[in-house]
Amino acid sequence: MLITKTIFLDYLICRKNCWLKVHRPEFIEAFALSELELQLLEQGDDVERAARMLFPAGVLVVKTGADAVRETQELMAKGATIFQAAFSSGGFFVRCDVISPAPEGAWDLFEIKGNNALKEGIDDRDHITDLTFQAIVAERAGVTLRNRTVILLNKTYVRSGALDVDRLLQQMECSPGVATKHPDTTRAMDEALVYLKQTDEPQDGCDCHYKGRSRQCSTFPYSHPDVPAYSVHDIVRIGASKKKLADLIDRGIFNLEGIPEEFNLSRAQKNQVYVAKTGQSIIDKVRIREALASYQWPLHFLDYETFAPAIPMFDGYGPYQPIPFQFSLHILTGPDAEPAHFEFLHDELSDPTGDVVRLLDEHIGADGSVIVWYAPFERGVNTEMAARCPNLATVLTRINGQIRDLRDIFVDQHYVHEGFKGSTSIKAVLPVLVPDLSYEHLDIKNGGIASARWSEMITTTDGAERSAISGALKDYCELDTFAMYAIWKELNAIALSQ
Repeated sequence: MLITKTIFLDYLICRKNCWLKVHRPEFIEAFALSELELQLLEQGDDVERAARMLFPAGVLVVKTGADAVRETQELMAKGATIFQAAFSSGGFFVRCDVISPAPEGAWDLFEIKGNNALKEGIDDRDHITDLTFQAIVAERAGVTLRNRTVILLNKTYVRSGALDVDRLLQQMECSPGVATKHPDTTRAMDEALVYLKQTDEPQDGCDCHYKGRSRQCSTFPYSHPDVPAYSVHDIVRIGASKKKLADLIDRGIFNLEGIPEEFNLSRAQKNQVYVAKTGQSIIDKVRIREALASYQWPLHFLDYETFAPAIPMFDGYGPYQPIPFQFSLHILTGPDAEPAHFEFLHDELSDPTGDVVRLLDEHIGADGSVIVWYAPFERGVNTEMAARCPNLATVLTRINGQIRDLRDIFVDQHYVHEGFKGSTSIKAVLPVLVPDLSYEHLDIKNGGIASARWSEMITTTDGAERSAISGALKDYCELDTFAMYAIWKELNAIALSQ
């Protein structure tokens, strides 16, 4: 077995999880990538293709394995700039995005990243460790390196006309950082070689019980069968309170019910533990009533779906700036009225901003509140649309002033329920307050999938597929705003009850 860069970086995150990924094929489903993760990989490929334009004479190594190593050596002998150069040494194998000849027989190494900032010291996105691993393997294979560079997206770039790759991308020479990382990375590589070549399953190696739920490895339940599905790892923001979590784990406390009363927790954390222990919800009717009373009629329940490509698709956009391709709007004119629904879905490969704002202005007047779930997102989309289209800024600034965040009632702890499990996501709140509504029957169940499907819809020429995706997108977005209305209605009934 050869240890690739991907395997090594997985090892650094959780070595037991990495061993299972390498040796236990029955766990393959645990390692399956989500649609959002696949989309991010595709966007990384888009950035790599764009970056290759910086090296117009570059040659791509198309072979694999040992054949790729031989092809690389042949191209190096010719002095070519090489894409996906392959090197193998001492049990390690690496493909380098770009190597380019430098003076005196040396080579420059380039790693292309689909990010707009250098990531360092982050568990699963340390660009310097990534680059250091490549440099070590290449040097062990006999390559003399001059510069070690990361190519990143330039977050200040705004597209105007044809894509300008020289402005879209920025290069950061990272040789000093690589030199600093070299000893620790070498040591970790040696340890990985020993650990991952074990044929018998290691009984140690998964320290993810010291991480919050969202940071745990994909085989965590297998390695820690004593930890319940709902545990102290699910306490809100516990992953940011590493000392608190470590203290609980070291005491052998995994259930929320076992947390001592005097244990130092934030208000939101204490409330989550309280409802788990007692089974009694926290409902502050006065505060809920005050929050809802601040909304002005008519109520406009609004939700956007966006696609944020790494490579800007249209003029006025920068890397990862969201394209608002869809919105759903439920309008309620009074407490006893039925909500009217309006929707928009852009089905062309063009910028939808003008159509979005025109329709919003048509349906959302100066009176009333605009109800959203997580206001920074909708406000952010509006602010970026206003920056792209100054002539529409007045409408968008007005709508931003009308926005009220329904989620705040839950963030502010006016309503805490055991079933939320510490989350204020609409998908956590909805099943508790309105159990008859669910996303489970939908083909599209979250915004990440919606984004990926829209990208598919506007690029496919299959009419039936376009129609199916269009219908699924409309169903999903409509449920988002109807769910907000249904939650508002339930909260209103609770607030007015005796």
